[in-house]
Amino acid sequence: MTPKIKKILNVITVILVIIIGFTLSWIAGVAIIVLILGYFTYKSRSAIYAHRGNLAYMRGDRDQALILMEKAYRTDAILPKHQIGYGFLLMKVGELGKAENIFNEVLHQTATRDMIMQAKINLATVYWLQNKRDEAYDSLQAISQEVKNTLVYGNFGYFQILRGELDTALAYNLEAYAYNDSDLTIMDNLAQNYYLLDRLDEADEMYTKLMSKTPKHAESYYYYALTLQKLGRKQEAIEQINKAMEKELALITPLTKGDIDALASELREVEADKLEA
Repeated sequence: MTPKIKKILNVITVILVIIIGFTLSWIAGVAIIVLILGYFTYKSRSAIYAHRGNLAYMRGDRDQALILMEKAYRTDAILPKHQIGYGFLLMKVGELGKAENIFNEVLHQTATRDMIMQAKINLATVYWLQNKRDEAYDSLQAISQEVKNTLVYGNFGYFQILRGELDTALAYNLEAYAYNDSDLTIMDNLAQNYYLLDRLDEADEMYTKLMSKTPKHAESYYYYALTLQKLGRKQEAIEQINKAMEKELALITPLTKGDIDALASELREVEADKLEA
């Protein structure tokens, strides 16, 4: 029996039970509905906790999100996508060992291709944060040879930049851009790649497209500020570094808040000197 047919039969059974209940009395019918709703609420509690956890995270309440996602994880019916969400949140707060265990659980418990791929990508991120850089890179490289999609292109393209393989990275990031020219991560990777290769006009063009989509991480604005600084457009560079100071750094990044502050100070000093002159 296929899952779809089983689900249909379950719905039919529930309807029949409710009908039988109401043929006995309206009290019996209402009681059966209440019991059924209570049962399905209980069975769905993992998804409910996970949904509330996601909402808390979106509000910026990371502590509450962790509490709710932990509750979701402790229920037997947790879905792989919710496990991955919990593991990602654990990475954000530095609980790398727990995150690694959860992603490995997903790999051992699910046969769904998309979930396996997402778990592997997140596991590679854990390895990178644990300073197991070769293991992280090799893992993503293996995935990139099997799968061609936006998520893989974005992640592996960035890892190549971080590893310093800029010419190889450029070829891959151009391939990624041809695959999806509207994804923020892919656009950001290509823009940064151009900047690091000192191809400033191309970096400027790509960052202009990226900024119209308002990227959420500080790195985008920082490297655009550097690009503009090298192009001699200091005032525009100041505008971008000011935005960088308001944004959060990505989970994996070569930058620190100190790097951003230092560039901001340098640009402002140059501008102040020009005004005094």
